[in-house]
Amino acid sequence: MSEEPTVTVGTRVSTILYNRGRGVVSAVHGTPRPETIRRLAGGFIAAGGNASFDIVFACGSVSKKLPESILHGVQWTIFHDEPKASPEEIAQLHAHAEACRAEKQAQKDQAEAAHAAEIERLRTAPEYAHLEQGSDQSGVLAGKNIRRLLKAALPKHKFRVRKSSYGSVLIGCDAPLDDAAQKTVDDIRKRFRSGFYDAASDCHSKSRSPWQDVFGSAEYVF
Repeated sequence: MSEEPTVTVGTRVSTILYNRGRGVVSAVHGTPRPETIRRLAGGFIAAGGNASFDIVFACGSVSKKLPESILHGVQWTIFHDEPKASPEEIAQLHAHAEACRAEKQAQKDQAEAAHAAEIERLRTAPEYAHLEQGSDQSGVLAGKNIRRLLKAALPKHKFRVRKSSYGSVLIGCDAPLDDAAQKTVDDIRKRFRSGFYDAASDCHSKSRSPWQDVFGSAEYVF
């Protein structure tokens, strides 16, 4: 059982998750019961509790209804010895969080507008009039357009382009490529490859570029 003091509005906390850092409890939902918190798996897991907490962070992030057991877990620190934040400080933190949210939304709207504008440009670009258009993500349309781009860019080489399993497109050539030709092939195949490694989440992810929305894509292009 935990003997920690009860967490209330104004209690200062911090977390190592998502680079959020330090924050302040801005609302308490339910009645906290820290005496019911149990440590499991050598202290790495906390269970129990009765309340949940809203937390506003100095970085501009906000966490809603965080369970009491998680707040008492190893990824969080509760600063019971520090003075509690005043209502004015909490209001300032919320104002900063709202400004950050509005800025992120504006950036998102701007990116979506740029994405749509690029799609319209590609659809009418004369230099790509020989390519087929569509929203296919299976690799079929991507394979057709890769074949056409390679034929136009490297007419002296004979390429084999085929769709494989799991949304893959495989490119083969009848002869070794010099560095310049290899770069041309790589530049073309990367336009259609939607799968990539996301370092932020440390996992494989997928993207959709304007090019892929117009001319097709495949998760893997080898």
